[in-house]
Amino acid sequence: MQQTKRLVPLIISISLILSAAVAPAQNLEEKARVHKLNNGLTVIFIERHGVPTFSALYGFKVGAVDEVTGITGVAHLFEHMAFKGTPRIGTLDYAKEKPLIDEINRLGRELSLELVKGEQADQQKIKTLKEQMAKLDQEEKKLIIKDEIDKVYSSAGGVGLNAGTGTDQTMYMISLPSNRFELFCLIESERMKNGVMREFYTERSVIQEERKQTTEAVPTRMLSEAFMSAAFMAHPYNHPVVGWASDINSVTLEEAQEFKSKYYTPNNCVVTLVGDVFPDKAIPLFEKYFGDIPKGNALPVMRTEEPKQLGERRVRYEAEAEPQMYLGFHKPNFPSRDDAVLSVISSLLTDGRSSILYKDLIKEKQLAMSINTSNAVPGARYPNLFIVMGAPRFPHTNEELEQAVSGHLERLKQEEVSEKDLQKVKNNLEANYIRAMRSNMGLAFTVLRYHLLYGDWKLLYKFKDMIHSVTPADIKECARKYFSAENRTVAYLIKKAK
Repeated sequence: MQQTKRLVPLIISISLILSAAVAPAQNLEEKARVHKLNNGLTVIFIERHGVPTFSALYGFKVGAVDEVTGITGVAHLFEHMAFKGTPRIGTLDYAKEKPLIDEINRLGRELSLELVKGEQADQQKIKTLKEQMAKLDQEEKKLIIKDEIDKVYSSAGGVGLNAGTGTDQTMYMISLPSNRFELFCLIESERMKNGVMREFYTERSVIQEERKQTTEAVPTRMLSEAFMSAAFMAHPYNHPVVGWASDINSVTLEEAQEFKSKYYTPNNCVVTLVGDVFPDKAIPLFEKYFGDIPKGNALPVMRTEEPKQLGERRVRYEAEAEPQMYLGFHKPNFPSRDDAVLSVISSLLTDGRSSILYKDLIKEKQLAMSINTSNAVPGARYPNLFIVMGAPRFPHTNEELEQAVSGHLERLKQEEVSEKDLQKVKNNLEANYIRAMRSNMGLAFTVLRYHLLYGDWKLLYKFKDMIHSVTPADIKECARKYFSAENRTVAYLIKKAK
């Protein structure tokens, strides 16, 4: 799949689900139907018959948080590989291509083992292996039909073929005319069952370059990595989605395949279909195409917990860029009620031009160029962070901006928010939700996230109830509980002196 059409590695922001979970725009329970195959694959149908199209979104509950040291970035790498095709898609002659793939992979593993030796590596051997692989790559390219999945879908009227890897999950999406439903089942079941790790080592090099361009060359991204590494000392939420450079450089095909067999299984997958779909007709097709995919083993349980933070942590990162500041506070994840309260606090502080921090720090004092908050960073499956991100306006400094933000957080501990301001925030959250529900894909995303991460899409109603029940006293209590110096991580981007 072409780089321009694929989502860049991203942490799919939990703010989307938080802002999209306040009040149902329609009675979803009447329109939704859940079907579970014997192999554990869960399919959620939501009927909308106004237009003869449907949007399909399916996700695996796997992301950067599930990786271990040495193979960080492999979930993102596998997202790339999922568009490479199968023995029947993406090749002119798989029988001729297969020996080339095997030999390239053999050399690639040997190259990886040499590269991890660092300064002790045999540079001549590395050069020879790369030359041999490049020659075989050219032979394989003659047999590859590039982007064939995209071409097949496009010729059938499909739009929006895409994917995204996040901290908590990996998702794939497409919208099609409703009379192409069986084509969707055919292609996606084939990808799940028989995906070929075609051009694995070539794609690994592409991601190495991607990291250089989208992370290492972007000071704010490097600041974010440093911030997360300081905030999470034990828990794998400190893994960047794109992976650490040395891991990308050395991960082998065998390691990627082992990871795939563990997590990319039907019992770890939820499919959401929204639009002109008829469950009674669609379920037999799902059983036909997806039912024979083997069920995976029991999924690993996350045993590592982030220990309680006992003192403030600070990071300073120097670069040729304008100053920026991060503040982060550890907090529980949904379904904790405090998660909903902190979502309301986030909106109170920075949602819109009348929000507390925007009005004071940008509009009135002109102390900041930008100011934003986000709840549940970098993911939502496990306890996470409430963060404040800001950039001071010259000649003001990070220190001044941090002090001003901290002052507002302290006021939340002492002064109750007015009922009027609180109701305005709740109304804005509800409006955001309604907007997100207008499109089939937006609805599919909201429903899938809850079902994939928490086991039941109807929990969005629980979050809605939590939001509407938040009181000024709740806000004061949460501010006191979490916005403390010992629970705080601070990161500064410092402009490098000339």
